[in-house]
Amino acid sequence: MFLGPFGSARPLAELHHDHLRLRMGAMGGGRIPLERVTGIGTMRWPWWGGLGVRIARGLTAFVGASGPAAVLELSEPVSVRAPLPWRTAKVAIAAEDVDGLVEAIAAARGGAVRRLGEQG
Repeated sequence: MFLGPFGSARPLAELHHDHLRLRMGAMGGGRIPLERVTGIGTMRWPWWGGLGVRIARGLTAFVGASGPAAVLELSEPVSVRAPLPWRTAKVAIAAEDVDGLVEAIAAARGGAVRRLGEQG
């Protein structure tokens, strides 16, 4: 009951001309400069990985449910809130339209991004 205002059913990803803004409730978020995105692909977030802002093996995830997620590899780490400040060079983002998110970020980068296969 008391954690309700701090959580969110799903992450919010807003694509701006020079950055991607991530928010997940009051406890998680970050700003990823698009110039740092060097690789982009997809993965399936496992049910046992948990929900919310997660620090996982080699990446930070913003997920509201298990299933498809976009994966961004960065040229250098950025600071995100998870809920404490955390530096990460790989981010997973669950979205309603993962393929659309991947394409929008690739287009915003002018195609200067390496396509990753399905991540494990």
